[in-house]
Amino acid sequence: MKALSDMILQMADCGMDAGIILAAREKMSRVTPLVRDCGALCGAACCATDEDGRGGMLLFPGEEACYRALPEGFMLHADDSVVPDGLLLTCEGTCARDTRPLACRVFPLMFVSENGGDVRLDPRAWALCPLMNSGMEGLWGDFVDAARKTARLLMADPACAAFIRAQEDYVKELTRAPWDDGGMA
Repeated sequence: MKALSDMILQMADCGMDAGIILAAREKMSRVTPLVRDCGALCGAACCATDEDGRGGMLLFPGEEACYRALPEGFMLHADDSVVPDGLLLTCEGTCARDTRPLACRVFPLMFVSENGGDVRLDPRAWALCPLMNSGMEGLWGDFVDAARKTARLLMADPACAAFIRAQEDYVKELTRAPWDDGGMA
């Protein structure tokens, strides 16, 4: 209980509403993309690092407070690729579900800002997740519903909403066709 109270105090010091990030993590704590272990389909590809030893998930604003004492095998890295002052959490490929960051809990979905908070398939998941071929309809309904509720909750926090919008912009640019210069015909 002391660790939780310390985490809440640290989040408050950063101007975060600790309740939002903790509630978001809780909403996604008991649901998975499939009713069974989807990692058994692909050898947990989403948990593996790439050939350069890189991989991991960006933490949501304030979520770093959940990792003041890093679980065994976890590491935090500065990562400005999506948002300034971003933090990337990496692990050795296996972990307890309750230690996973929010981005892992919602994978292969991503939060989006439309409709006050929603989800869609994350195009970055195509390279490694076999569930992508089935679309949203192939995911467990309870998982998708929990992710949508979590998105709406996160959009109520200005820092999390800005993070979600920045990630949307990053993915839009990443998936932009090379011939699309953003101009009008």
